[in-house]
Amino acid sequence: MKRYLFDRNLEHSSCGVGFITHKKSEQTHQLLEHAHQALCRIPHRGGMNAQGIGDGAGVNIDLSLNFFKKVTGNATLQLGEFGVANFFYPKELTHHNKATQLIENILSTYNLSIVTFRTITTDETVLNHASQQAQRQIKQVVFLKPNQCDSQTQFEKQIHQALHDIEHVAFTDLELSGLYPLSMSSRTQVLKGRLNSWEVVPYFSDLSDVDHQVHTLFFHTRFSTNTAPNPMFAQPFRRMAHNGELNTDRKNRLSEDAIAKSQNKKIITPNGQSDSARLDQTLERRVIEDNLEIDVAALAMMPPAWENDSDLPPSVRNMLEYFSLYEEKNDGPAALIFGDGIKVGARLDRLGLRPLRSVETSDYLVVMSEAGQIDFDPSDIIRRGRIEAGGMIVFDHSTGEIKETQQILEHLAKQQDYAALLSQARVNLSDLPIPQLQAVKQRSSLSTSAQHVAFSLNQESFKFMLDPMLLNGAEKISAMGYGLAPNALNKDEGGLSRYFSQRFAQVTNPPLDSIRETDGMTLRVALGPKPNISPNSHKQIVLDSPILMPQHLLALEKQSALRIKTLPLLFNIDLHNSNENRLLDALETLTDLAEQQAREQVDIIVLSDEHISHSQAAIPALLAVAKINQRLISRGLRFTTSLVCHTGQAVSTHDIACLLGFGASAVCPLTVLNRATELFDSPTDVQSAILKFKKAAEKALMKTMGKFGLCTVESYIGGEFFEANFIDTHDPALKAIFPNIHSPVGGAQFKDLVQSVEYWHKKVPHVQSENQIPVLGLFKERAQGAGHSFGITAVREYINMTEESIQYVDESQLESQDQQVILPQDEGYRDLGYDARSPQQIDDFTITDAYREFSQNLYLERQHRPAALRDILSLPIQIKADASEQTLKDCFKNISVSGSFALALTGLTVHRERSNDIAQHWHIAFDPTGNLQSLEAALIDVFSKDIFTHSIVNSHLTLAVVQDSVLDRLLAKIIPARTAISVAKVQPAHQITAAFASGAMSHGALVEKAHQAVAQGTNIAGAMSNSGEGGESASRYNTVKASKIKQFASGRFGVWTGYLADPALQEIEIKIGQGAKPGEGGQLPAHKVNVQIAAARGGTPGVELVSPPPHHDTYSIEDLGQLIHDAKAARVKVVVKLVSSEGIGTIAVGVAKAGADVINVAGNTGGTGAAQVTSLKHTGRAADIGIAEVHQALAENGLRDKITLRCSNAHQTGLDVVKSAMLGGDSFEFGTTALMMLKCVMAKNCHQKCPAGLTTNPEVYQGDPRALAQYFMNVAHETRELLAHLGYTSLREIRGKSNLLHLVAHPMMVGQLDMTAMLAPVEPIKITAPVYLEANFDHDTQWLTQLKHNLFDNQTEYLSLPPTALNNCNKTIAGQLAIDIERTLNYQVSDATIAAHPAMYRLSNGRVVLKSNTLSLHTYGSAGQSFGAFLNTGMQLQHTGTCNDGVGKGISGGRIQITSPVSHAKQPLTNNVLIGNFALFGATGGELFIAGQAGDRFGVRNSGAVAVVEGVGDFCCEYMTNGSVVNLSHYGKNLGNGMSGGTAYQYDPSGNIVTQCSQDSVVALRLDEQTPLCLGHEAALLYHLECHIDATGSTHAQSLINNWAEHKAHFYVLIPKTLYSYHCPNNIVDSNERRTMLEELSQAWANRLLKEAQIAYQQNQDDGKYLFDGQLPDYGDRDTSLIYQYVISAGVFHRAHEAAKKSASQSTARTSEDSAKYLVTTLDRKLQETLVKDTKEALASYESDALSCLLAQKRVQDYKDALERREVWDSNAFGTSVWILYRDNCVQEALRQHRPFEQLLATHFCHVLVEAIRATA
Repeated sequence: MKRYLFDRNLEHSSCGVGFITHKKSEQTHQLLEHAHQALCRIPHRGGMNAQGIGDGAGVNIDLSLNFFKKVTGNATLQLGEFGVANFFYPKELTHHNKATQLIENILSTYNLSIVTFRTITTDETVLNHASQQAQRQIKQVVFLKPNQCDSQTQFEKQIHQALHDIEHVAFTDLELSGLYPLSMSSRTQVLKGRLNSWEVVPYFSDLSDVDHQVHTLFFHTRFSTNTAPNPMFAQPFRRMAHNGELNTDRKNRLSEDAIAKSQNKKIITPNGQSDSARLDQTLERRVIEDNLEIDVAALAMMPPAWENDSDLPPSVRNMLEYFSLYEEKNDGPAALIFGDGIKVGARLDRLGLRPLRSVETSDYLVVMSEAGQIDFDPSDIIRRGRIEAGGMIVFDHSTGEIKETQQILEHLAKQQDYAALLSQARVNLSDLPIPQLQAVKQRSSLSTSAQHVAFSLNQESFKFMLDPMLLNGAEKISAMGYGLAPNALNKDEGGLSRYFSQRFAQVTNPPLDSIRETDGMTLRVALGPKPNISPNSHKQIVLDSPILMPQHLLALEKQSALRIKTLPLLFNIDLHNSNENRLLDALETLTDLAEQQAREQVDIIVLSDEHISHSQAAIPALLAVAKINQRLISRGLRFTTSLVCHTGQAVSTHDIACLLGFGASAVCPLTVLNRATELFDSPTDVQSAILKFKKAAEKALMKTMGKFGLCTVESYIGGEFFEANFIDTHDPALKAIFPNIHSPVGGAQFKDLVQSVEYWHKKVPHVQSENQIPVLGLFKERAQGAGHSFGITAVREYINMTEESIQYVDESQLESQDQQVILPQDEGYRDLGYDARSPQQIDDFTITDAYREFSQNLYLERQHRPAALRDILSLPIQIKADASEQTLKDCFKNISVSGSFALALTGLTVHRERSNDIAQHWHIAFDPTGNLQSLEAALIDVFSKDIFTHSIVNSHLTLAVVQDSVLDRLLAKIIPARTAISVAKVQPAHQITAAFASGAMSHGALVEKAHQAVAQGTNIAGAMSNSGEGGESASRYNTVKASKIKQFASGRFGVWTGYLADPALQEIEIKIGQGAKPGEGGQLPAHKVNVQIAAARGGTPGVELVSPPPHHDTYSIEDLGQLIHDAKAARVKVVVKLVSSEGIGTIAVGVAKAGADVINVAGNTGGTGAAQVTSLKHTGRAADIGIAEVHQALAENGLRDKITLRCSNAHQTGLDVVKSAMLGGDSFEFGTTALMMLKCVMAKNCHQKCPAGLTTNPEVYQGDPRALAQYFMNVAHETRELLAHLGYTSLREIRGKSNLLHLVAHPMMVGQLDMTAMLAPVEPIKITAPVYLEANFDHDTQWLTQLKHNLFDNQTEYLSLPPTALNNCNKTIAGQLAIDIERTLNYQVSDATIAAHPAMYRLSNGRVVLKSNTLSLHTYGSAGQSFGAFLNTGMQLQHTGTCNDGVGKGISGGRIQITSPVSHAKQPLTNNVLIGNFALFGATGGELFIAGQAGDRFGVRNSGAVAVVEGVGDFCCEYMTNGSVVNLSHYGKNLGNGMSGGTAYQYDPSGNIVTQCSQDSVVALRLDEQTPLCLGHEAALLYHLECHIDATGSTHAQSLINNWAEHKAHFYVLIPKTLYSYHCPNNIVDSNERRTMLEELSQAWANRLLKEAQIAYQQNQDDGKYLFDGQLPDYGDRDTSLIYQYVISAGVFHRAHEAAKKSASQSTARTSEDSAKYLVTTLDRKLQETLVKDTKEALASYESDALSCLLAQKRVQDYKDALERREVWDSNAFGTSVWILYRDNCVQEALRQHRPFEQLLATHFCHVLVEAIRATA
């Protein structure tokens, strides 16, 4: 089986969908005209390749009676009496007759007489030449209903049977490849092709015919990640159009195949069938074969999230639960349009991850991806709506009714007695009698420690995996990635799950937030046969979780409702001989037994290894589960029984996930109980520990499911959501067990797994205690263990380089040549190397000695212990003419022939002379002449079995070699390599450093100094610095300390208009995934959120900040295209960061098509942030594989020249850079390496306490940015040397020359790696005049021109521009303009102009802004996505009409106001949804007023904006950290979810908001409570309402104010619980230990005292000011605040003098006063520690309640300081001010009960000073 990286048949697609139907069922041509307009409005939701060929678009329409009368010439034709079939014909014209004959024969068989057989007419002039060539001919057959059909329903069934027969032949006969029925029905037809959306109606001439009249149409336009998507799978399909991605598609296919086999059927599918095409096929079967109504089928296949919804009526809940017992869910983001000619409807997935907007007029019902796709007269509109998460809308032409979600559910629930059916079908585990834990008995003869080893466990299995879950109820958190050598180079670790990596969603669908979206997720699982499959009617046992505790398993064994049987998961092991056949036989026997039990109707099969012993080893549980699962599927028995795995091999959540993913329905981890009994003595403690484990494992399992976008564990079970992690599934034994897992580079084979079992079982007799269990060094390097990327050798060498002098500074330039002139000593007059180097300076640099030593030692270490895949990839071999026989032997033995694509070498010429069936004849010669005898002897020694004859003749070695032998294949793979060239011919070093980039590390992950140093050091060397998430201080903008790459991450922290206007900015990186933890998002722990970080991120000091797993504006590829468009508003290139995984090449193609300029491929290592150890270890794959796959994919799709491919590949040396370039890289990232050059010591404790001060403890930081700059220059010059050695002049020239690398046969290798696919070179396809998706800011450009002329040049104070019409194509309106204004004001306008201009003013933080409402922009129509993004202070955007998703995204100021078009209708709209989802995402300031409703996630991650809206969907204010949101009408679930700051106001006369808001995040208070807090919020709310009325004229808001006394009682203010817990003394004392409070207060006071002293010195020096402005106590004053301050200051200065005397580094030339001053002004760490002790002693006299008051005071002050330091000041979120004032007053009142701390501290220092005086007396 051939290996591959980029799968050309793989594609993911997202799209635009919609339907329009006539409510009176009238067939009109106007409907087609409306549809054409709708299709023209969404070109951005479809994709095209570089030739302009559309990815696919089409329509599904009802059969037009008038039109087909004309086509057939039959005026008596009636609807329902004829059918129409449309076919794509085979690709080969020679097979068209065969296709026609097939169709005619089968139609004849079913008595479907043909009236017309025609080719559908098309207008190719509407397409370009390339698109014309891509289209497929469509043949249309019109046939009549047979006389024997009594009804149209029977007619449809007969048509379906004929269709099935046609497909069976078409999909299996190779000559008919491409024959595909688009549709075949008496009700509907499909027309589609590889078209762009706007081309559909003009291309199909039928649709432009005025006689073509229809009453219903649904459409689809596709955005595929493939540039040549199969036109067969363009949409719509026969019954549906699907925008989304079915994450469960693999599981669904396996399940449907199993169901079909159980019914003796076979599912026939076309080759390469997409997930959507499969869904349509399934829907068709459910409708035709199962006789379900189409809306019922859609509901059953994609049920809403009922499991945690307490609001559902019991009847509906019973129905949905009953469906769940037998229905296989289709899980994943989906906007589904469905129709059968009678009913047409729309369905949204359970989490609402795709947009669907609706509009109803007097004649039409329309549901589409975007609002405003059709220009209806406003007076004709009855309502504007949207489909909610899990929602549905259906129009039934048979009744003329519109039904929506609740009506549909309740109607269906009445059709059967589901309560009774459910009672008969299931029993809950919780209803069974559960034995005590003590009833569980130990059944192994081995000691517990021996069992651990027998199960292949090691010390780290406990320390890093199991123990933290047993002790703390959570997985262990670690940092700095997982740098251990990949599995292919690590033989020691046991277990099988390590060979499988968890898959994760990126770009084409989002990962889920398993913390905040728990309502839509469930671990519920049912054991036992499915009721619609089993021959007998059995109950199912329902579990709340698939993780069983021992007592639960015992309860299952004792119940009688289901039959249960246990099979031993053991085999007889022979420790002296190979056990490969033994294990194979045992697996086969076990599988046979399982099949037999299933046939005998055993409902639950338990696989158990609890009886493990010296003579019986455990069968690897994953092998057993997977093999049995595959057997049961193949025999049609999979749904007749459930597998439960009772094993000691599962200790981590990844182990459990693998067992579930490969087919187990539940897992009982035996080792959990064993380990708990080791750790704890009492049964109660053991029980508690087991429950903690269960809690931790369930939380982690939810996260694992969420990574791939799965909501239900039943969808996960058996879904095989893994990719091979260096396991060779091409190995015959493994391929049978894992047939659906592709192994791109090989790895461990079955025999290696057997050897691992043997290796660990041999240890059993020698292990009797825990300390005898091996330690492998998986997380921290051990000398005997596998290599680590940043191991002991690397760390030592980095330290040496950081201590080396800075050699790029020319010291001679620091002295004047004129001896008469003495230069000042001030560093400002000297070039100390902190500024950016010129290209010439970089080129003139020479490699330093420390770097030479570093690279030499690192290469030796890697040669001995490779730590990365690239370490076993070797450069071309140089065969020297005088090479010895031994040297040549070693050379040949070191080559892995089977694993290499080619073998590049110099020094030999090789060619094949002739061949026959047995032998190949080869001629080998040295070039130049060399020692052929040594070569001959070496080849004979190494390849003796492969050589028939050999001789040396005329300076040639002639060999007759066994055909296809190892030597034959080696010689065949030899290609010539280039000879070395002069380094002078290689591109200069400054061009190479320009290709370098620092890794994205945030200010937050890094302390401020380190974050700045990374940017500065990178910029000095001319490389690209990356800010990471979290922003950076505006003081760094436009300097050498500014990051050239700035990041958009899922939290949008630090993103504001000024961030995008920085002139230093060159690229914006959209971080889709992070290598160390893809699919998970990130968290900045509370203790790291200091004042500076809170200010930069818009948070609250001391409160955790969360970046959710998905970007909430990027759920699909077209969403990413929109975000790229948003980013391009900054006029820079856009980077998309992906993580190496299976299919990344396909995704990268989609990303390129979406408009990206750079693609960054990250591996599964690195990361300064914290992550769960299972994520670090078991997610993602090696970057090398991803880099090669992305390069190949882009090259094959004609996109290679468009994209810069950046490699985030843990580069450390020039050799690493060159290898990444050979694999396809253009740019090279250095992340961890950059920190190593700033003195990181790889303690892997980044998230808690960093000994180098890089991530915590900034006081100990000592890094030098110049060391990093010097390192970059060293690497660049080494890269030049290597390129010269290889004979290449540039990195660009060597890019993609992967065949120059070959695989080394390293002794550390596990199994057999096969790099042939990875190292195969690809010749890029070149496309003349390529067509790319480009950003369009035409409106912004026009406005900027007017702005410059009218406002800037003419110094106008106010400018209002005339109204502008918008449509869906107009995206990111005003975004580029806002950024241009910011850039102009702050970097291009002179100070004099600013001072003189009436509309400009400078804030006290230095930023220049426009005055309020300086610029007014008026728009109308339907605005595209991201309307008003990044709006800036002084701008006002007034829109009349509808808007789509992302309104106000990232705004930093100004005002957006949105109102409805003027309607002359008599009745107000019943619904008025004016904007889409995620409005104000990441907003930092400004205002948004909407006189209508919004979609989901309104205000998500808002950190400063104010909004008033009249209705919201689900998850309003999610993850909000500041700002104010007022909602005046209905709301969805989870309002305030994850909200940690800011204020929300909700109008709710029902009062349900108190219980329906997010209970773990916010508290809802009635506004009419007569408390200072509520009174303050009332004033703030009234202000916001008045602004709303002023902006929109809202009649609803006005009516509330008019009757304020009545309505005030219905308002609730939602306040984050974090503010209470962090700012309120009672909460503080309850949640903090006294020691913790003392520590935080003493640190804060010490910092404050030292900072005040520093400022005092500076003010005295700069302005001559004296301490406390020279104030002195009056005569006779005692115990005043001023006296306390003087005493405290005296104490601080005394401590400084003490420290100065103790300082060993004190200069003899420096006075004690100068030394003390130096320590104060540099904020000396030791002095600070002394002051911490002083303040702690003073604080110790307080009781805990007093400490909590002081701490509350300190924290509220921190909050004020953070707000004051924010870059964005344009925020009227007065609710925050109300909270601060309220808490200030409360704390001050409480503190009056206690002695002032200043008094206590002054008293303490009095004692200190007295002691000092006494000591000197």
